[in-house]
Amino acid sequence: MGRDDLSKIDRRTWNGHTHTEYCSHGSGEDSELFIEKAIAAGFKTYSFTEHFPMPPAFYKDAQGSRHAIYTAAMRSHELPAYLEKMRYLKTKYEEQIKILVGFEVDYFERYREWTASKLLEFGAEIDDAILSVHFLPTKTGLRAIDDSYTDFCAGVLAEYQTPVGVANAYLTTVLNAIRWETMNKPVRYGHITLYRKWRNEFSPTVLWQDQTTANLQSKILEIIAQKGDLLDCNMSGLARQSQTEPSPSLELIKAAQKKHIPLVYGADAHAVAAVAQAFDYYIQKKMYL
Repeated sequence: MGRDDLSKIDRRTWNGHTHTEYCSHGSGEDSELFIEKAIAAGFKTYSFTEHFPMPPAFYKDAQGSRHAIYTAAMRSHELPAYLEKMRYLKTKYEEQIKILVGFEVDYFERYREWTASKLLEFGAEIDDAILSVHFLPTKTGLRAIDDSYTDFCAGVLAEYQTPVGVANAYLTTVLNAIRWETMNKPVRYGHITLYRKWRNEFSPTVLWQDQTTANLQSKILEIIAQKGDLLDCNMSGLARQSQTEPSPSLELIKAAQKKHIPLVYGADAHAVAAVAQAFDYYIQKKMYL
């Protein structure tokens, strides 16, 4: 589906971000159980956005937490089974809920050619997709943003020296992802303030933003609005004690709304129990407007 079709979906009844049993850092519960939970919760449109396989070179370049590296995404040999199952579920439940089949695709500047080739190869089978950043480059290799507080500190924080430094490196990468042009590129961007996942582990006096951060955030929203693209309004962080906020942050959500950027509710569910997490908050705050 193109951005025009996606923009027409009623965001009051659309869950745009969920994972499946093909996610090795998820619960392993069957995708069908997620759908049944989504129907019971009142969703009319439901996107499966499983983590797209990583480039082969990723497993040589990534360092730090082995969990972050080896559970980051499904493997290439699993793609046929995933797509076959998604097609089956899409047909089985078509009279009850509209299922969009797709992926959450990781953006890496060093692997853009590989990613472009895969988007070209599988584009015809993708209804919906998210482009996200989960890893940043360091002198010793790619390091995860969101695996654990300890890994965050030992990796990206050690490289970029301060939370503001991490924020600016992350947002620069997001900005590059938005500016990137290639066939079948996702038109929705995932959890653009993921770098704040561990913010409550730091002292309240620690700064997470400077003028560079504000300029990057402003430019990101400006370009998304100009392109007519969408944002993942990821609610998974609200219940997480280390974060206690959505991604984008509430400040950026308000700024995005002023620019009329469509904010798509994202449960980012990795377990059936999380299918509608904080959806009531998304509705109450009218983030769909």
